[in-house]
This record gives sequence, C-alpha cells and structure tokens, in this order.
Amino acid sequence: MYRYNAQGARFSNRALLAFAQTGLAQTLEVRPRAAANQQTEILLYDEIGLWGVTAKAFTQALATAGPGPLTLRINSPGGDVFDGLAMFSALKQHNGPVNVVVDGLAASAASFLALAGSNISMAPNAFLMIHNAWGVVVGNKADMTETASVLAKIDGQLVSLYADKTGQKPDAITQMMDAETWFTAQEAKEAGFIDTILDASQNKAQPLLKNGAFEHQPKQPANTLTVPDIAARRRMIRLAEAAG
Repeated sequence: MYRYNAQGARFSNRALLAFAQTGLAQTLEVRPRAAANQQTEILLYDEIGLWGVTAKAFTQALATAGPGPLTLRINSPGGDVFDGLAMFSALKQHNGPVNVVVDGLAASAASFLALAGSNISMAPNAFLMIHNAWGVVVGNKADMTETASVLAKIDGQLVSLYADKTGQKPDAITQMMDAETWFTAQEAKEAGFIDTILDASQNKAQPLLKNGAFEHQPKQPANTLTVPDIAARRRMIRLAEAAG
C-alpha cells in the first residue's frame, strides 16, 4: 500500500468530493467602496482550497481591498481546513473592522472563517454547519494512526475557535462537531455563533446545496435544486483523475 500525501486530500474538512457536486456558483469578487464612508465588499461564494478559493487568492483579494472597513459575504460549503485557517488569520490581521455576512451557507471551513468578523450576521434563511475535520489517507496502520492523531489536533483547534466566540464549553462544542450540527440563523444566534440576523430584504443568496452533500444537512425542496454548473463538473473530473 502507499500513502497519498496531498495535504488537501488527507486533512481537509468534508469537502473534496461532496463539495464538487454542490452546484454553488463560483465567485471571489472584490467590490471597492464607492465612497470614503462606505465599506469594501468581498464575496466568497465558492469552496475553500485547491478546487475553489485558495488562501493565496483570498489574501490577494484582501490586499486589493486595502485598509478600512470591510464586509465579507459568505455562501460557501467550506473546504480545506488549512486554507480556511490561513484566511481566518488574514482577516484577523486586516487593518480595519470586518463585518461578516452569511448570505446562504457557511459550512465546515466557512463556519470558522466567519468567526473572524468583529460582527457576524446571517440572512434569516441561511445555514451554518460545524463538524469534525475529515480526510483521506491510504497506507498501513501507522499511517492511519498518525492521520487520526493529526485530525484530532485539528478538531481541538477548531473547538477552541468556536468556544472562544460562543462562550460555550469545549465539551459542548465537541459534541456538536461530532454530530455534524446544522444551525438556522436563529439557532446560530442562540448558540452564540453570530451576533445578528438580517432583515429578509437584505438576503442576497440561497443555500442551495444538492441534497446529500453532507450526512445531516436539511433537505431542500425539490424545486430549489439546481443543475451543477460546468465548473463543478470539471472539478468532479479532476477529482476522479486524482483519485484514479
């Protein structure tokens, strides 16, 4: 047996295969402030990591935005945990207040990225999801044991991030992550993950994941599903080639 050492495949959150099937539009867009008293907006409407928005691309977007007030709008199923942590750190170091808005979905790595904001809000019909780090490894029992140890350390770091924001005890957060917990906007606010819920008129996106992308995700009505775009299909092909 051999060990596949691609970082994204070994230690990413539950993303690489499931997320390629979600059909969410791919976007990383910087909208400069129209006036000095307005905020720059960055739209993160994509996966996080190799098959979506990398930490490098995100930090370049932050540099383009420049110092000052910033709004990050999120509609993302998450992705690579290390890219997400690097993006979290970059947001924390931004020279200016950061307002985070979950427009549709902040799942997996996108859920802790959202916590980098000084103020975090969600659209009333949006979702936030937390779960344990997930990855793939091929090898012998030593490889499996080592990978499990690293995944446990990653989970510990994420527990600390969530606990610091919410004020909940680490054991409670651990149980939520073990269960793959989905929060509505109201539930996320009650649990301490977000600060405010937007007025319905401010919503800019829909959390349209294909049913089954995650084990415990809420079911979407049949008429809300969309056909995966060409880019998603291409990512599926690349994933299949890499796995083959």
